[in-house]
Amino acid sequence: MSPPVLELKNIAKSYGHGDVFADISFSVSEAESIGLFGESGCGKTTLGRCIMQLERQSAGTILLDSLDPTRLSSRKRRESRQSYQMIFQHPEVSLNPKMTLAQSVTELLMVHKKICFDEAMDTIQPLINRVGLRNEHLARYPHQLSGGEVQRAVLARIFSLQPKLIIADEPTSMLDVSVQAQVLRLMKELQNETGVAYVFISHDPDVISAMCDRIFWLSKRTWRLYDKSTFISQVKEDYTSSKNV
Repeated sequence: MSPPVLELKNIAKSYGHGDVFADISFSVSEAESIGLFGESGCGKTTLGRCIMQLERQSAGTILLDSLDPTRLSSRKRRESRQSYQMIFQHPEVSLNPKMTLAQSVTELLMVHKKICFDEAMDTIQPLINRVGLRNEHLARYPHQLSGGEVQRAVLARIFSLQPKLIIADEPTSMLDVSVQAQVLRLMKELQNETGVAYVFISHDPDVISAMCDRIFWLSKRTWRLYDKSTFISQVKEDYTSSKNV
């Protein structure tokens, strides 16, 4: 059996005012989707940022492919980053507004693989078509694209690196409902094709239950783990009802 792509051991995070969360432990295997669910401010985005090493946890250990990134050399840490990517709530922050789409989506490949633009385009071209964009989109700037088109471009850019794990932080919350469904379906299809693992962060119980195999509910500095069926039968209905009161 392959080792987990991601393993968290007793993770805690605190700021000056107290704990955000404490003693969180779980692992994520290849092609698995784990959900981090909860209200705004519960710490789910902070946990995602800790996994990506954008913030340091206050306690505990995070292993990516059985390795602790904090114990790697700077060179090894840079090399490993291409395997672990993050999709942000506002997709436009991932694309340089002064670059065309072609320049933006090839940038990561050129940096990590040390290849030229033409070589990067050879890799990106099939992905652009796979995510539902057309060749004419490549000459446009981010402000000339819809939110759904920008998020599709971000997916092409990330999947060009063949990542093992993607942290998806509210990746469709800024999109229209119909476009949300299309992007989520695309993410599922890409997971089936590549075996990538997802940590999916959302406050939306419908999105979480549709995308994830297991769900962590973070609430009031505590967390509970549910499988999909239990979350749908015991949590989702109660949570939705309480929001409608």
